[in-house]
Amino acid sequence: MRKDLLRNVRLLVLSALLALLCAGCLFRPADDLYQLPSLPEGYASLQTAIQEAMDELGAEYATINYGSNTSTVQLMDLDGDGAQETALAFLRLTTAQEQPLRVCLFRQGRDGTFLRTHEISGDGASFHSVVYEDLNGDGLRELIISWQMSARVYILTAYAITDTGAMELMNTTYNASYLVGDLDGNAGNGSEVLVLQQNSTGEVVGNWAEYYRYQDGVMAMTYTALLSDNIVGGISARAGSLADAVPCIYVSGEAEGGALTDILVLDQNGLRNITRDDASGISSATFRSYADVAATDINDDGVLEIPLPVQVPPLTEEQESVYYVIYWRQFDSSGNAAVSCSTYHAVSDGWYLMLPDSWPGSITIGRDDSRSSRGERAVVFYYWPDVEGETDPEVFLTVYVLTGNNREAWANRSGRFVLYSDSSTIYAASLNEEVWDCGVTREELAQRFRLITVAWSSQ
Repeated sequence: MRKDLLRNVRLLVLSALLALLCAGCLFRPADDLYQLPSLPEGYASLQTAIQEAMDELGAEYATINYGSNTSTVQLMDLDGDGAQETALAFLRLTTAQEQPLRVCLFRQGRDGTFLRTHEISGDGASFHSVVYEDLNGDGLRELIISWQMSARVYILTAYAITDTGAMELMNTTYNASYLVGDLDGNAGNGSEVLVLQQNSTGEVVGNWAEYYRYQDGVMAMTYTALLSDNIVGGISARAGSLADAVPCIYVSGEAEGGALTDILVLDQNGLRNITRDDASGISSATFRSYADVAATDINDDGVLEIPLPVQVPPLTEEQESVYYVIYWRQFDSSGNAAVSCSTYHAVSDGWYLMLPDSWPGSITIGRDDSRSSRGERAVVFYYWPDVEGETDPEVFLTVYVLTGNNREAWANRSGRFVLYSDSSTIYAASLNEEVWDCGVTREELAQRFRLITVAWSSQ
């Protein structure tokens, strides 16, 4: 009885403390609850300067939809001296019909206070993305802004920020994506810009890339190259290098019936698409109908691999699900491909396995989700070297994904061993070496096991 009384007293005291702690939230004005996060301590003068600009212009904070620079107020070191002396506020005028978007730039003086120095005006529904790169090779970073006009129309601009103002270096319209970086392998000359365009009118067949570099005081379009004709959306680009160390740009896109990757190289003949076939108008060597796996540097050697999915034999004629071994190929500057490794990707379960060279051609794959209600899903690997013969496939490896409350007990069942675990999931396996000496030990299987990470994309 006394214990119950003490417990009730403690509960009453705890409830009272929680009420006092929450009172500061419950009785604060609604406007205070929805304020934007404050700038770091020491930037009070910047906050004041921004508020004065917003009051003068009749503006509110604007959103930046995409990329790594999405904050409405950004502190930047444009001259590379280690000090964030420049601040940019991205605003929207609440009443203006033309050029409603504003970028206000503020410069920090020797006394630590920020003063508004420049203002950039633009049209659009919102800011799509913002990038800072040295475009002209002078060691100072330029401001690149993509203004979103509508669902599929953007304007890409670039500005050199000087003491006297923001000088426009580039202004072009695009409808797919863009990439900024050292695309020619010569970092000392500054970064280049690749603008990707998709045919959306139906009047002209083809998609294309535009290559811009700094010359004569502006970012000039110096080269163009055709992309595959059958790309219908999702165009993204990534700078990299080929198997023979030549710099390149990988352009991936959704195609009719699947996906593909165009590979662009820059040489004495200009910008070339080394995988596009002139007769068909597509990069047939990189086309894949199975598009759940994207191009990636699968073996971490610094060269991007393009996936080539090959279907494994079905266990039965009635089997509806299709399973693939992924052959990962690297290309050289002549467009020749070579396989670097192979994998099986369990996309729905979020993992993949680096396969030994002896497995492709000797295995098939299935699933066992009969215990999924208990938090166990499984991918089953069968040894089946003679598909056309009279031998039956035999299970030699099973990989389990365990998510239930009793996952540790299920992972420790006889014959199982853990491949990887985190706070919510255990990935385990069982290996039957009596069926097939597959050439790897338990420890080596754990080293070949990987979690699937997010695929790359450009602006």
